[in-house]
Amino acid sequence: MGMKEEGWWERIRFIPDTILAIRHHNRQDGSMLPLSVGLDEAGRGCVIGPLVIAIVAAEEKDRRWFKKRNVRDSKLVPAKQREDLAWSIKDRCWHQILIISPKAIDEALYDPSRSLNELEIERMIALLRHFQEKQPVREARILIDAMSTNAESIRKRFQAGSRQIDHHRIQAKHKADRLDRTVAAASLLAKAERERQIETIKRECGIDFGSGYCHDPRTTAFLGQCAPDCTHVRWSWATARRVS
Repeated sequence: MGMKEEGWWERIRFIPDTILAIRHHNRQDGSMLPLSVGLDEAGRGCVIGPLVIAIVAAEEKDRRWFKKRNVRDSKLVPAKQREDLAWSIKDRCWHQILIISPKAIDEALYDPSRSLNELEIERMIALLRHFQEKQPVREARILIDAMSTNAESIRKRFQAGSRQIDHHRIQAKHKADRLDRTVAAASLLAKAERERQIETIKRECGIDFGSGYCHDPRTTAFLGQCAPDCTHVRWSWATARRVS
């Protein structure tokens, strides 16, 4: 079965109770402590299913909770614990989750002037703008998990595309999900949502195609037998073209 394709903005999933009231904590001088904001993605390299981006805004007390609960890079957290942590993070922190369909990814990669990096940056900037609309007077320190080892280049791309956001507060670091707990929280939300999406696709297709990544034999076997118009597959991937 295929998924109905919509404009990318309409594909943002505002999960019920996602946008929560943020309780301001003041310093003794009356100024508000900066929020820690992290962005990360999941499913970048898979050939089946969407790419998911999450943004999390955390208070200092939330970061203390992250440390207490050992919130860390989602790849280092067992699946059951990952799901439990994701629900707890969503319950206490402002966050949003954005889902990029395989069709949107293919359209970007078939366009010579674009790339997967550009697509991710566009969507992350949109999430940052929405965050700023919700917290226009709140100081924030923003850390992005850079999608390449050239983190400074990624940071400059964000500067160029988000001029209304205070650039001095934006940083990009490669593997930031292993360096910062707020980014790790975003990685947990993104990965948990991607896994839910993958399970939904499996139910729709009636086939367990494994992880959805190119190295998985069950995934490549599925690609060899699925319909050429299957909207769950990223047909711009070399693996999909080769085995289909």
